[in-house]
Amino acid sequence: MVDEEQNFIESFCTSSLLTYNTYSLLKTCTARMAEMEPNLIFIYATGFSANVGNYMARKLVNMGRRCIFASGEDSVGMFENNLEHMGMFFCISKSGETVMVREKIKTAKENGVFTVAVTGEQKNSVSQFADLWFRVEDLCKLDDLNTSPNTFFPQTMMLVELIAYEYLRICKKESKTTKAEPAIE
Repeated sequence: MVDEEQNFIESFCTSSLLTYNTYSLLKTCTARMAEMEPNLIFIYATGFSANVGNYMARKLVNMGRRCIFASGEDSVGMFENNLEHMGMFFCISKSGETVMVREKIKTAKENGVFTVAVTGEQKNSVSQFADLWFRVEDLCKLDDLNTSPNTFFPQTMMLVELIAYEYLRICKKESKTTKAEPAIE
């Protein structure tokens, strides 16, 4: 019990985000976000993951990025009616086995939409449809009801902040480049 408590507490201090993912993967994701403007980013998550997905959508909208968030509670029409306007489909699923998430990412992929998945670190059925796969450590892989303390969700939130940080850097860099170019008359 003491070892388990110590491991849980230490997991807050030592993020495994960059153990499973490279920073270049993060840069690739944010570069795609920037270059696919004006198409929208469709963020999809359900259950506990919906909290992180909703936060990500709000964060990006506040940064001036067009995106939509939907969860399992929303109409399938939200997804289908925006499919042709999507530049990126971004989903979050702790298990990577949520049927609704798997169906949406598969459909997005089949329709030529760039796909990004955030799941637990183990290979799963959602990740197979992702152009980019972010793996986040899941300390309680068998806890489908999310009754045990787990750092998956706060680490995924940290990943969202890293994405926002890198996206903002790209936008500032592009803004400086645009301002530096001479006006064409």
